[in-house]
Amino acid sequence: MARSQLTTQSFVEVLAPQLDLKDQIAKTIDIEELFRTCFITTDRASECFKWLDELRILKQCGRVIGPRDVGKSRAALHYRNEDKKRVSYVKAWSASSSKRLFSQILKDINHAAPTGKRQDLRPRLAGSLELFGLEIVIIDNAENLQKEALIDLKQLFEECHVPIVLVGGKELDDILQGCDLLTNFPTLYEFERLEYEDFRKTLSTIEFDVLALPEASNLGEGNIFEILAVSTNARMGLLVKILTKAVLHSLKNGFSRVDESILEKIASRYGRKYIPLENRNRNG
Repeated sequence: MARSQLTTQSFVEVLAPQLDLKDQIAKTIDIEELFRTCFITTDRASECFKWLDELRILKQCGRVIGPRDVGKSRAALHYRNEDKKRVSYVKAWSASSSKRLFSQILKDINHAAPTGKRQDLRPRLAGSLELFGLEIVIIDNAENLQKEALIDLKQLFEECHVPIVLVGGKELDDILQGCDLLTNFPTLYEFERLEYEDFRKTLSTIEFDVLALPEASNLGEGNIFEILAVSTNARMGLLVKILTKAVLHSLKNGFSRVDESILEKIASRYGRKYIPLENRNRNG
C-alpha cells in the first residue's frame, strides 16, 4: 500500500514537460528526498538480511565487507529500522575510542546513563544489551575504530553473547588481522556491487517508484542501461547521484523523461579527475 501511494503522489506532482525553474527544482528535491528516505530493496540486500538473521539465531559475530557506494550502510540502517527494539546500529567516526563507541550504543538503546568512564561503560553496556532485549549490534564504518575499541568489542561479546557485526571496506579485514582479531568476527558477508539482473530490476523499481516521470525512460534497456551499468559499475550510491542530476538536466531541457544524451554527458564526467586544458589539448 505504501508503494502505491508513493507512486501516485509522484505522478500528481509532475507537471507538463516545459517546467519552469521552480518546478524543476521542486521535482528534483522530491526525488532526492525519496532516494534519502525510501529503501530500495535489492537481491543483494535481501541476502544480507537473511545472513544477519542467521547470526542472531546462532549468536555469532561477523563482518560485512564491500567497496564504497554499494549500499552497505543503507542496508544495515534499514535492517535496524525494521526492528529497532532488538537491533542496535551506530556509525563509528574517525579514530573512535571505546568510550565514544560504547556511549553511542548506550544512547542508541536509550539507556538512562550513556556517558561515563571507559572502565564503567563496557560492563554497563554488557549488562544492558540482553536486559533491553537486543539481539544484535551493528557497527558501521568499523575501520574507524581504534585498536582498543576492537579489543573491547571482543570482550563485550564474551560477556553478554549478543552478536556484534562490523561493517566496512576491505581495510577492515587488514586491521582485524593486524590485531589478531579476525577469528573473533569470523563470519563474512561480501557486500559487492549488484549482479546484472539485480541491477536491471533495481532500475525498474527506481523508474516507477522514485522518478515517476510522465514518459518512460526505459532505464533497464538498451543504451541507457549500458551507460548506467558502465558509469556506476552497478553501485547504488553512484547510481542515485547520477540519476538525480540527469533528471534535473533533462527537465531543464524540456524532456519529461531521462534523456539519453544528457545522461551520457553527465555520467561520462561524474567523478572524473580534473585535467588542465593544455594537457587535454596535448593528449588530443
